[in-house]
Amino acid sequence: MRVKDPKESLKWVLIMVVNILDIGSGNVKSIQNWIERLHVPTKIITKATEIDSKFLILPGVGSAGFYMQNLKKGGFDKAIKEHIYNNNSILGICLGFQIMGSFSEEDGGVEGLGILDGRVKKLEFSHTGWEKFQFKKQDLGEHKFNSKLKLTKKQNIDGRVFFNHEYGFISDSKDVFSKSISDDLKKYSSMVVKNNIIGMQFHPEKSQQTGLELLSMVL
Repeated sequence: MRVKDPKESLKWVLIMVVNILDIGSGNVKSIQNWIERLHVPTKIITKATEIDSKFLILPGVGSAGFYMQNLKKGGFDKAIKEHIYNNNSILGICLGFQIMGSFSEEDGGVEGLGILDGRVKKLEFSHTGWEKFQFKKQDLGEHKFNSKLKLTKKQNIDGRVFFNHEYGFISDSKDVFSKSISDDLKKYSSMVVKNNIIGMQFHPEKSQQTGLELLSMVL
C-alpha cells in the first residue's frame, strides 16, 4: 500500500477534505483517526448545510430508528441524496450502511434512505469477530470506486475484517457489486458497491491493515 508522505498533507488539503457525518450515533473519532492515518484531512459534519466534500462518510452505531429520526430531523436525508445526485461519493459503515437500504426490521420496522435496493433483517445470532476478506478490484465491473486521491495502485486485498452487528443487509439488486459475509452468513452482504455508493457492514476502522488498504482504494 502506498501512503502519502506527511510532508504532502498541505497538497491534499487543497484537493479534498473528507466529510464525516456526526448525528450522535457513531464512533466518529475512530473514523477520523482511521482516515487521518493516511494523512488525509477530515471535517466533522453536524449540519446538513456543512456538507462540502466529494467524499462523505456515514458512521453508525446504535439503532436504525434513532439514526433515521435524526437524519430526517436535521435534513440530512435530502442532503445525502443531493450529494449522490451531484456524482459525489458516499461510504456507509455498519448501521450507516444498513440505513442506505429501503427497509430495516429493527425497532419495529424503519424506512431507510432507499439509495440501495436492499433490506435489513435480524440475524439468527449476534455476529462479532473477524472474518476473512478477499477482494479483487477487477470484480467490481462497472461499479468503480472512482478514487479521487489515487493513494494506491493496489488491486487485490487478502486479509480479514472485524464485524459487530445483530442485523444484516440483504441486497435485492443484481445491478450492484455485493460480497457476502461468510459461508454461514452467505445471504448477507459484507460490502456493496453501486457506482459512487459504498456500503461496508464490517468496521474498516477497526480492521487494521486491511481497513487501511480498503480506504486507500476508495478515497
